[in-house]
Amino acid sequence: MLNTKYILSLIFACITFSISAQSYIELSVDNDLYFRTDHYYSSGIFISYGKKKEKNINYWTLAQHIYNPSFRYTNDITIMDYPYSGWLYVQHEREYILKENSSYSYGIELGVTGDASLAKTFQNFYHKTFLKLPELTWIGAQPQKIHYGIFGQINKGISITNDIHLLGQLYSKLSSHTTQAIGRFGLMLGSKNLLPFKRTNLNTNEDSAGIYFGTNQEFRPHDFTLSGSLYDDRSELILPSNKYRNNFEAGIYTRKDKWSVSILYQLMSKFTPNQLFNKHEVLNITIRKSI
Repeated sequence: MLNTKYILSLIFACITFSISAQSYIELSVDNDLYFRTDHYYSSGIFISYGKKKEKNINYWTLAQHIYNPSFRYTNDITIMDYPYSGWLYVQHEREYILKENSSYSYGIELGVTGDASLAKTFQNFYHKTFLKLPELTWIGAQPQKIHYGIFGQINKGISITNDIHLLGQLYSKLSSHTTQAIGRFGLMLGSKNLLPFKRTNLNTNEDSAGIYFGTNQEFRPHDFTLSGSLYDDRSELILPSNKYRNNFEAGIYTRKDKWSVSILYQLMSKFTPNQLFNKHEVLNITIRKSI
């Protein structure tokens, strides 16, 4: 027969672990179809899992990005204002919570472009099956290549009042796919205890809601989707990349019990001078559930 003290110790350990460890699952989707467009950064799908223990959070993300020109059905590569490109990758990120609305994190990513990204397969399947549109040509797509990189960020929130919060995020990434430095700043109107927008808040279980307005300022010296690889010239279509980019952002966030939903509108500047359209609109919808 097991010792009573051993059983009590085991029960206590299980209870302690369940209290100290939280987790969540998340589905996040970027798309421009809400604005009756389908070009440049066409779509992004992110499936994430996060687990918190004490003051650390581990994130795992599987994601896919799809890019295409505004002339989607042309077979003439010379008139295309953006290359076709797919990017399928996994990320692992570790976040350290410093204070109630302050944290920093770092992580690694590994992924693949070209046919192995499944971008052409998924996009044409969706267009043909659900939108009843012809398949896209995917002529001159960026080649298949394995990419890897590291990234890190700092998040900070400052509460001016219980309902007014300044949010900031500094992010940088060094990768064979994309090298970038981002400064993200905004104003959140709503409940307190909110980390910067689009960061899952496992630091509190309070119900909350807010409205967000902000800007995303980016310096991107390398962008594989436009300029191809740093190490070879296998790309059929190479376009100049705007190193400085900026976005206007506006969104809403709400959390109730174990569920949270955020909707973020982004108005993006040109990625390349060759773009036919000066601005590009994308809507992000994110649904999270604590488990």
